[in-house]
Amino acid sequence: MKNADGHSRRRARVEMRPGEQLNRKRGPARKTASNGPDAAGAHRPLSRTARLPPDDGAIHGSLRKAPRVVEGDRLAPGMEARLLRAVIDSIPICLWVIDREGIFTYHEGMGLKVAGLRPRQHVGKNIFELYPSDDGGGLRRALAGEPMRTSGEAHGVYWDSWLLPVRDDAGDVTSVIGFTLDVSETKRAEQELRIQLERVEKQQQVIRELSTPIIEVWDGVLTLPMVGVLDTVRTSDVMESLLTRVTQTGAQFAILDLTGVEVVDTKVASHLISLINAIRLLGAEGIITGIKPTVAQTMVALGLDLTRIVTRANLKAGLKHCIQRSKADRPA
Repeated sequence: MKNADGHSRRRARVEMRPGEQLNRKRGPARKTASNGPDAAGAHRPLSRTARLPPDDGAIHGSLRKAPRVVEGDRLAPGMEARLLRAVIDSIPICLWVIDREGIFTYHEGMGLKVAGLRPRQHVGKNIFELYPSDDGGGLRRALAGEPMRTSGEAHGVYWDSWLLPVRDDAGDVTSVIGFTLDVSETKRAEQELRIQLERVEKQQQVIRELSTPIIEVWDGVLTLPMVGVLDTVRTSDVMESLLTRVTQTGAQFAILDLTGVEVVDTKVASHLISLINAIRLLGAEGIITGIKPTVAQTMVALGLDLTRIVTRANLKAGLKHCIQRSKADRPA
């Protein structure tokens, strides 16, 4: 059946325990809300009305579709304004609004104090005139309807900003809301981390240079004494450094002295052979000295052609070879 306002209504018979009947007071009908099936059997919010009859019998009531509740109506009047005020007074942000001409219509926030500004100080002023050094690209794009996120420094503070276009019912942008957060501490931490990383990189470069010193022991003769463990990373650094020095100095000979190297793996041995071949391509001669038996076995195990690689027992023998070749190459 339907009631006077056209809503479907169901009669509900609710049995009560005796103790509940004794504690209930007779009076006007009471209204409550709950979820339940309507007249069609579908579950939805329902409004329930019930009255205790004079004869202490069963309760008779009605169920009807509950009125729609708008989410915003759940906040008490003025609550949104109080919430907004709590946010802008507690977090280092600036909240501002400009119209289509760039005129401030709102300018608040705890972040203003950090920048040495007062609340509403910029209201009525043009943002493009206040900050002429800013190209305004982000703001103009926001005024054109594109949400933007920008960052930059102003008043000695580094800001991270969100620019949100506001449109009217016709879809035209009428203003831009700016939400600006002070991220100076984060920016300083990033800069300090970058400085630390640069310092570590310079220290590693010094260590690499000390671990692979390239010495010009004779006119046109470079020597690279290798000591300790050779891994792929160190071998790659050696190749880059030595080839660069050969090119810069125009050296005729480059000696790799492996006297201080006890063991190399097959990958490192392959890199050393490639280095000798690369030196030859630059017009110089690569020589390996001081090879230990274990290193020699690893190189042979690669199955590479070693007939064109010049080797000598020690550095002294390698230098003697270079001097003899230099004299032989000089015109008589």
